[in-house]
Amino acid sequence: MPKSFDTVLTTIRAFVAEQSTRRIAAASTAAALFVALGAVAMGAVPGISGVFSAATETASISDTPTVRAVSAKARSRVAGGRLSAPVMTLPAVTKSMSDPTFYAVVENAVQIAGGDRLAEKFAGLSPKQLEREHKCLAEAIYFEARSEGAKGKLAVAEVVLTRVDDWRYPGTICGVVYQGSHLATGCQFSWTCDGLRDVAAEAGAWEKSRNLASYVMLDVEWEEVTGKATHYHADYVSPYWAPTLRETTTVGKHIFYRWVNRHAPQES
Repeated sequence: MPKSFDTVLTTIRAFVAEQSTRRIAAASTAAALFVALGAVAMGAVPGISGVFSAATETASISDTPTVRAVSAKARSRVAGGRLSAPVMTLPAVTKSMSDPTFYAVVENAVQIAGGDRLAEKFAGLSPKQLEREHKCLAEAIYFEARSEGAKGKLAVAEVVLTRVDDWRYPGTICGVVYQGSHLATGCQFSWTCDGLRDVAAEAGAWEKSRNLASYVMLDVEWEEVTGKATHYHADYVSPYWAPTLRETTTVGKHIFYRWVNRHAPQES
């Protein structure tokens, strides 16, 4: 990475840590950085400290209409003074994006945000807790959707986060992912109780999963793909619980569902 980019990224982190009166300046700098990045091709990027420390996979960020539109929107918000918080400048993924653009935008947001713009539910965690939550989410994305496209991976992440916010499930990512894993039956994600050793052997898919886990833990609003789904299954199986839920969508090889009403019993 060029030294100039390192300098800009360091400056952004410093601005974000300043008092609230400096937030607009920080947002402007972040938006300017994203606009610049959207116009050039970028190579492999050194990792960000803390939970986002893994080295990111090389991603080409081309000057596509989609990336230009996201850049223009961020720049417009800064110019118009409509910023309620610096996070408004973070690029957000949409359902219409191609996979390369999707991954480029995700990587851009993580680089710009660092570890300083976490969603409120994660902001109060200790570094150790945050690292554990991030790892659990990355594992869920990888083992459930490593062969899926970008939206398929995002869909799994959304289900996990929706369950975290649902009173029927544990209130942490790790609690949701490993719920029932100590039982021979009853685990919510089959890979957690199948007796196999869980090793992320596909480096590229693992890196994408880690990056995406970092992204969805940020204070950024993306275009959701599952319709607040809490369940899903592969399209080649027919679980007994599917008829009791409301189907929301199909993403890749997975069909997604949510509770019909908030008082519905949880499946075992």
